[in-house]
Amino acid sequence: MASEILNTLLILGAAQGLFLAVLLATKHTNSTANRLLAVAMLSFSLYILAGVYYAREYYLAVPAFIGASVPLPFAFGPIHYLYARTVSAGGHGFRKIWLLHFVPFALVVLYLTPFYLSPGSAKLAYLQALERNGPPADLNLIQQLLYPHGICYVLLTISLLRRHHRRLEDNFSSIEHINLRWLRNFTIGVAVVWALATALHLLELAGIVLGPIESRLTPVGVAILVYAAGYLGLRQPEIFHGHSSRRTPVVPGPGETLGAAMPGHGDAAEVSPTTPLDAGDDGAYQKSGLTESEAASLMDRLQRVMAEKRPYLDSQLTLQDLAEELAISPHNLSEVINTQAGKNFYDFVNGYRVEEAKRRLRDPRHANLTILAVATDSGFNSKATFNAFFKRSTGQTPSQYRAGPATPA
Repeated sequence: MASEILNTLLILGAAQGLFLAVLLATKHTNSTANRLLAVAMLSFSLYILAGVYYAREYYLAVPAFIGASVPLPFAFGPIHYLYARTVSAGGHGFRKIWLLHFVPFALVVLYLTPFYLSPGSAKLAYLQALERNGPPADLNLIQQLLYPHGICYVLLTISLLRRHHRRLEDNFSSIEHINLRWLRNFTIGVAVVWALATALHLLELAGIVLGPIESRLTPVGVAILVYAAGYLGLRQPEIFHGHSSRRTPVVPGPGETLGAAMPGHGDAAEVSPTTPLDAGDDGAYQKSGLTESEAASLMDRLQRVMAEKRPYLDSQLTLQDLAEELAISPHNLSEVINTQAGKNFYDFVNGYRVEEAKRRLRDPRHANLTILAVATDSGFNSKATFNAFFKRSTGQTPSQYRAGPATPA
């Protein structure tokens, strides 16, 4: 009974993956990210169906597909990584050099081609011998290489998303609607599935067998990822990659399609990428050549502008906006904030917003305002972000701070 329930869940997961793949592949605004995600969903679906194929012993009636899913996991990592790379870069076109990521997948397909061309009876005899004697040296080597290959791509994707997050914080003061949180969470799910598959493989090497259900645990994990992709993708606002700060991220309505809701898809994602990340991948700042005295002078100007004009009250304030106000380059401004204040742009601006909120919370003239109203009036556009910054700065929640003894702001 439990086995049939699992098989049903797998079939439904594969069906959803195929539906999402068709939906993404047939969009009129079919970007590179759309295509990569469609290929990912298709690959996941085929892998899930392979689990059902073996579990229900369909290979006895249709042996032609035996071994067809073996190379697929070598494509999972590259597709996931390149999708994240394309989305974080604003949905630009596929580069031919990226095909090198699929060399391991192609080599496995090439190696198995003679087997694929053999008759069904020979494939069935091979599978039965495999069940009796275990995998031969060549298949064992392929399996041993699979797990480090997948884990390496998970680590590459996590590193890529971390760099993207730093780039956002170096250029925007509000990132709630332009982050890739859904993709980060999806990547965590991918990492969990790879960890599960690796653990099951290590248990198998140690001679520990969990029973018939073991072979379906990894396909079930992949099916859960497909369900998550459909759910999270339909809820996720479009990623905004704009040079102009006056453009606003588009939040899809309830009736919009997956492709429109996915980050990196649709009109909002076709805007030019934002200012390049000033910090290196190791976190070290790439200096522009400003002397210490020049940087200090610019910092004084910046502090005067922040105190007198209070640009931080604009919730959509960007590095570009503030640089234009100071008549300097965004790169120089970023360097000044980084080296003189020891912060990125995101933390620097939101620090001023916290101080503004503290003044308003203690001002009797604003006593009738809600905490959310104070937050938005201070430049925040997310209550969660406001609460997090406020608690980190004061050690209190906004409500506790407002109720506390009056002290100079």
